[in-house]
Amino acid sequence: MSEVYFEYYTLSMNNNLELWMAIRHLRARKGAKFISLITYLSTGGVAVGVAALIIVYAVMTGYISTFRDKLVGMNSHISIYSLRGQINDDGISERRIVQSIDGVVRVNPVVLGQGMIESQGANTGAALRGVDTEDPGWLSLVGEGIEEGSISSLTSSSPSILLGAELARELGVKTGQPVRVTIPSESIPHSRLFLVGGIFNSGMYDFDSTFAFLSLENAASLLGMEGKISALDVRVENVEDASAIAGRIANVLGADYWVSDWKRLNRNMLSALGLQKVVLLIILGLIVVVAAFNVAATLIMVVLEKTREIGILKAMGASSKTIRRLFALQGIVIGAVGSLLGVTLGNFLCWLQNEWHLIKLPGDIYLFDEFPVNASPASSVICAVVAIVLCYLATIYPSWRASRLDPIRAIRVE
Repeated sequence: MSEVYFEYYTLSMNNNLELWMAIRHLRARKGAKFISLITYLSTGGVAVGVAALIIVYAVMTGYISTFRDKLVGMNSHISIYSLRGQINDDGISERRIVQSIDGVVRVNPVVLGQGMIESQGANTGAALRGVDTEDPGWLSLVGEGIEEGSISSLTSSSPSILLGAELARELGVKTGQPVRVTIPSESIPHSRLFLVGGIFNSGMYDFDSTFAFLSLENAASLLGMEGKISALDVRVENVEDASAIAGRIANVLGADYWVSDWKRLNRNMLSALGLQKVVLLIILGLIVVVAAFNVAATLIMVVLEKTREIGILKAMGASSKTIRRLFALQGIVIGAVGSLLGVTLGNFLCWLQNEWHLIKLPGDIYLFDEFPVNASPASSVICAVVAIVLCYLATIYPSWRASRLDPIRAIRVE
């Protein structure tokens, strides 16, 4: 009796018998290295599929998360507009009402308008935003992105303006240099000279190439809106509750006001990103499915090569159930090893991107100039489990075929 079948008897009382045999069957016997090659290729296919799933999930999650954070950070959680046009008396009465609603943290007046900004070398259109420069929330949000100058320069007593980084580059100006802001009018355009008090970088190309900040008083004066405001910006404790709070605000203020939250204003973009994430995961999930088919093909090849050994095992008393478990374990081993390699590779590449920012994005196309990645242990576990389950399912036919072999005929196979 050969050494293999002596070991079969030795291990027959051990629960690890089938696992030992499964691993041994995945290794080729002398002169038949093809089985080992396709085993390695199948394992590599699973690893590539799992790594691709982890990377894509991390990228899409990071992209959506970064996009949401930028929206919430640089814009109001809830915006309130008057259907009559401008809000009178700086919105004092409306601010008092909204501030009393549970969940509301701050209510700030804003003045909005469009204008042309000119420097000595260029000119471009911009969205003007007059803000309350004494609001601590706004100071902390915008102050974090200041590249040049100081946010404290933006006061009602000085003709100062804050420009987005891309807007400043387009105009070719730096801090301390003058720019002329012109407001279009049906009669005579109104213009005023401002000094660039600071340049900010929010990380969003559209924002940095469009917005210019003024003090509330300077913006109102420039736009001819003294004593009036364009809207109220509301910030809440929990941004996920913004929709519900917006509904309560609308009920309190009545039909003369239009109230919208950040999710509603960016609904199309958020929906598109969510759909894109699902589609990419489905497409790349097919890589794992293809890898599972490779596992099935590998095990069929194992059955063909190990037919005589399977016949001997059955002749020695191994049941059909044992044979099925043997091949199921082979699929699980391939899936587990491939998943481990894939999880390691995927998370390593995500770590490289987070640490070194190897891949850059054109900000004018993708909103951000960096490739955001947000890998989580939960996503790695889910991807690995899915891969192992698919590999197990791929063993059903090969294991059934192996268990149906006739031991007498199988032993005669050379």
